[in-house]
Amino acid sequence: MKPTEITKSHVIARYVTPARLRGEEVIGVRVGNVQKELGWTNRTPSVYSTLSSKEFQQEAGVQLIEKRGGPASGGPSTTVEFVYKITVSGAVHGEEAAGELTAAGAPKLLGLMAAYGVLKGAYEAYGGGDAFLRAERAAWGPDPWEKHDLEQVQSAGSDK
Repeated sequence: MKPTEITKSHVIARYVTPARLRGEEVIGVRVGNVQKELGWTNRTPSVYSTLSSKEFQQEAGVQLIEKRGGPASGGPSTTVEFVYKITVSGAVHGEEAAGELTAAGAPKLLGLMAAYGVLKGAYEAYGGGDAFLRAERAAWGPDPWEKHDLEQVQSAGSDK
């Protein structure tokens, strides 16, 4: 994966999505923090250009408000902080957020997040999910290694 893609994925997962789920409207992302979190050195220009790109802003569902700090020239620096406004729509771990908001202010999600809890009561008749799995495993018979050990013990007893 390219450094640009890694940076985008990291910032969306670490900064944008949690802030969106908390209902925050504005976030700040510092270039040096992202570089440090990724364990990189000498990648300041790459992180800086990714965070300023329109492609990142569209994918993350954010809008750049301002850049704070850094050198007077305005060039790449680890001390530059990008301040973004979180828009209603945008990528949330690869899922697109719908235009509607929940009562808490977080966007309603589509895809896998929308299916969360849909099977909550499916295993109640079996006494819960753990009980169901135990019953299924028991129906398969003994574990192959347990069966092997049992056969070894039986064959050792018949040799005498």
